[in-house]
Amino acid sequence: MDSVPADTLFEEPYDGSVANLLTRTVDQFPDRPAVVHDGETRTYEEFGKRVRRIAGGLHDMGLEPGDRVVVHLPNGTAYCETVWACVHAGVVASPSNPQYRRRELEYQLDHSDARAIITSGAGEEYAVPVAEDIGVAVVSADPDSDYLTLDELAERGEPTLVAREDEDIMLQPYTSGTTGKPKGVLHTHRNYRVQLAHSIASYTAGPVRGDALVVLPMFHLTGNNQMLAGLTTGRTLRLLRADQWDPERALDVIAEHDVPAFGGVATMFVDLLETYRTEPDRWDLSTFVRAGQGGAKLPEPVHEEFEAVFGVSVTEGYGLTETTAATHTVPASTLGDRVGSVGQPVGHVRSKLIDPETGEEVDRTGEEGEILVKGPQVMEGYYSDPEANEAAFTDEGWFRTGDIAERDRDNYYYIKGREKDMILAGGYNVYPAEVEQTLYDHLEVHEAAVVGIPDERKGETVAAAVSLAPDSDLGPDDIRQYVLEELAPYKHPRVVEIRDGLPKTGSGKIRKVDLREQLAEHRE
Repeated sequence: MDSVPADTLFEEPYDGSVANLLTRTVDQFPDRPAVVHDGETRTYEEFGKRVRRIAGGLHDMGLEPGDRVVVHLPNGTAYCETVWACVHAGVVASPSNPQYRRRELEYQLDHSDARAIITSGAGEEYAVPVAEDIGVAVVSADPDSDYLTLDELAERGEPTLVAREDEDIMLQPYTSGTTGKPKGVLHTHRNYRVQLAHSIASYTAGPVRGDALVVLPMFHLTGNNQMLAGLTTGRTLRLLRADQWDPERALDVIAEHDVPAFGGVATMFVDLLETYRTEPDRWDLSTFVRAGQGGAKLPEPVHEEFEAVFGVSVTEGYGLTETTAATHTVPASTLGDRVGSVGQPVGHVRSKLIDPETGEEVDRTGEEGEILVKGPQVMEGYYSDPEANEAAFTDEGWFRTGDIAERDRDNYYYIKGREKDMILAGGYNVYPAEVEQTLYDHLEVHEAAVVGIPDERKGETVAAAVSLAPDSDLGPDDIRQYVLEELAPYKHPRVVEIRDGLPKTGSGKIRKVDLREQLAEHRE
């Protein structure tokens, strides 16, 4: 692919819909493999044609530009085709964790005003009953499904590409705040074109080429962006599933297909190190040159050891769902890597620190403050949530991240903690309020509190303290099993302590600081 100046990606014929950027790679590389997963390969020509026909099939279902479609699929060819088909149809894709079950799916389908849900064969067990109750159409990626399938949409749909404008909504992922209520984040076509322009310009002008390995879950923004960036730079995507994570398989793919880069969460870096040490001569990793970390901060010893063992550069970054991913990265920084830092703000991003109490800007080097950002990557807002929008932005339009950091004299940022009450377990966001509400829904649970406690492998793990109704004989295993049946597996508490009562402040609020310390000791 020829080097492409970033500014051309905002002019005809690449302006408007992000779908135009895929058209560019399909036209240039029709015979190149676009997506490879589970023994199945789609060339760019095959992928582009199928995406446009599925887009037409969505219109045949009665969907119109601006309608919402929940995408309840794991990493795979079907996920890639579905998201791109929605973009071509002008339909707003709303990615959903494929591990979501009844309660979570019901909320997202209802809150997003979805017209349809596209799920897998395995996902039908949870998606179909909820969709039928709400009155939402079901499409399955399973070609043998009894429901309408993606194959049938592709067979009957006419090739379709709907023109979209900069401020039209392209994607509506869901995140959560301190209350635990998921929020629909409104991402525009311009939001994504700004992010993708950096990827395309960097890749096409850079010396390192090769296939792209995507193992992070694509329902999550980082994995989704890796997928979008890979296909708009003309690379071959080699897909693995995070819920089937196998470090040996990941190393095999990197070695066999000359993959130059790996992006993952902290636990994956640890697993790759441990696996490689067992048979260092098994893999030729001479083309492996860089790695990027997402989610929980990578411990500095792991960072340094990974670089030493694999001979690669490990870079970190910072961003949120609300900012369409990265706002600060080491690769975009002017003075190179600084271990422990997430780097300087990327192009187009303005960033500052404020005192959370006074709102005054923090000027002194090394002083902590809340990160505020502004720029074309920042979301349009939250869907149907004016109160959350008002709280998220200052009067001057700065987005409040809720995260605390400090910066050095060269404007490198160092994340210190999360102001928002969130648990980051192995790269997954878990919101205590959601788990607590699930526990309170059990008739025999009297009180419940959920906190994150340190975990050597996952960074944090979920822990719960509960008190029970009189005469209840529930045990910790019963509590864990109950949550497993109600919520995605990564949300269930690994540590459960049953108590006569929970520690409280003078005003009656549960003292989570005390509980966190006590439950961490209990874990040890």
